[in-house]
Amino acid sequence: MYEIVKTSRQQIQFQHSWEYFCEKYNWENDPYAKDGIRYNLLLPEKKKKVIGTIEFIPYDPQNPDSTVEGRFPFSTFEDIRINQKRVWEIDKLCLNKEFHRQGFFEDFMHVFYDHATSHYPKYYVALMEKKFYRMMRISFGLGVDQRGEAMVGPSGALIPIVFDIEKIMQDEEVVKKLLAMSSSGKKREVNQSLSMKNLVSKIVHKMKLNI
Repeated sequence: MYEIVKTSRQQIQFQHSWEYFCEKYNWENDPYAKDGIRYNLLLPEKKKKVIGTIEFIPYDPQNPDSTVEGRFPFSTFEDIRINQKRVWEIDKLCLNKEFHRQGFFEDFMHVFYDHATSHYPKYYVALMEKKFYRMMRISFGLGVDQRGEAMVGPSGALIPIVFDIEKIMQDEEVVKKLLAMSSSGKKREVNQSLSMKNLVSKIVHKMKLNI
């Protein structure tokens, strides 16, 4: 479950979640881009509980508030330069530690899908924390390309990545698989499975009564 941040309440929830992690891990809190599109990741059982955040920003190497270009020269890559109008920055990606290793990271697949089908990006670029980079590689494979050495700082390592989202979106089978990997997708599968078991049980019970 997710929501696009549109109201002041949603923005406050976004800031509370993101800034908590900035303070806890000594991350730099980049400005909230005026043209950024922010999403709150929600706990499926409690739709008002924000468990993660992500922000997408139109990529512009001349933007003084760029979350990536001032730290890593993505604009030096030809594929980024010639497709600049279809490149977005990924920023403020976090998932509450309480929900790590439980399949909730895969819920971001629905967020990427929503943004990609609404804005048609070709690439996402990011300086991504090492653990999130690993999760992205596990989920999207070769669609996520490391473009430089890890940038090691006092709070950990950041990996410069280019995510070929267009390549992923062109493969319908991969998209279906990724969406099904999410906790909400798994929950639907489990519910469907339980419903089928209940149906079979009722049929068997009815047959025994007839016998």
